[in-house]
Amino acid sequence: QDLCPEKRMLFYPNLPKIIGSDFLELRIRSIHGAMGSTSACHVFGHTHFSWDAVLDGIRYVQAPLAYPRERKRRMNGGENQLPYCVYSDGKFADKLSHCYWSDYYATNPRSPDITELAPWVARFYNRTWKSEF
Repeated sequence: QDLCPEKRMLFYPNLPKIIGSDFLELRIRSIHGAMGSTSACHVFGHTHFSWDAVLDGIRYVQAPLAYPRERKRRMNGGENQLPYCVYSDGKFADKLSHCYWSDYYATNPRSPDITELAPWVARFYNRTWKSEF
């Protein structure tokens, strides 16, 4: 849950149920140790949003290719985006790039008690609901 936006901010609110598991977390910890190590990094993907954060000593990196329209919204236009270098010359690269959600949660606490949909999600569902009738 710490590596995904809050449910109310997602177009697909069931996403957190399928992008991780307790089993996967235990597996990652068994490889890197309880608090990680200087080379602890888990690269994951397929949620279409970038993430680059350290949690309990393990760096979690997601740099998805995503859809072309999503790439255009990224930091450098995305069309000519090169693969990210995560590790080189015996050390991790600095922060990969601007990763909206991990940057957001680095400065804003999670608010699980707020259940109102984020404005962009509410607009999406209002358009979808209206177009079905």
